Amino acid sequence: VKGTWMGSTTLPCTYVPSEGFTEQALSWSVERDSSTSTIFRRDDSGDHIFLSNFRDRVSIPKHSPGNVSLVIEKLEMPDSGHYTCKVIWRSTNNTLITREVTTIVKIREVNSPSSSCELPSSLHCP
Repeated sequence: VKGTWMGSTTLPCTYVPSEGFTEQALSWSVERDSSTSTIFRRDDSGDHIFLSNFRDRVSIPKHSPGNVSLVIEKLEMPDSGHYTCKVIWRSTNNTLITREVTTIVKIREVNSPSSSCELPSSLHCP
């Protein structure tokens, strides 16, 4: 997934809700410089954001079963990294099932204006 500095991006993580399985916990973590840190966790006690530099910048749909994608706003250059979505379900017989998906995020600086010019026909290029 690519993002532009100060823009926003969505890291996809979806599943098909199944009868007999209840989402127990969800977490998003990021790996940078060989170090992994948990950004977000949702469990019985609610939603928790663990890294202060992501506070007020990340969100996950609340009332969208099966969609636990992470939205990051106001992207910063250090947001580049490997992001892992981990979901744990409990089955009716109390078995726990875990699935993970990793997304690589690359942040790029805003493109500088190029020499080409595209303007409405009523305006003229310099």
